[in-house]
Amino acid sequence: MTETSTPTTNRLAPVALILAVLVPIAGAILGHITLRQVAQTNEGGRGLALAAIVIGWLGTVGWFVFWGIFLTTLRALGA
Repeated sequence: MTETSTPTTNRLAPVALILAVLVPIAGAILGHITLRQVAQTNEGGRGLALAAIVIGWLGTVGWFVFWGIFLTTLRALGA
């Protein structure tokens, strides 16, 4: 009888994903850290870490674009 074990998920992987939604840059950075840990320890959670990286960096870029447009609009309106 052969026993198959599933790798445990890295504890930081879901945390990184949640942070990527709430505080994008923190989630992206934690996603990179988690991805490195997953590669070193052969734990699960690679997909969560990659999702956190993508969502985090897209969210960070989105915030910069939003604030750039917002401040440019205010300046154009003379406020």
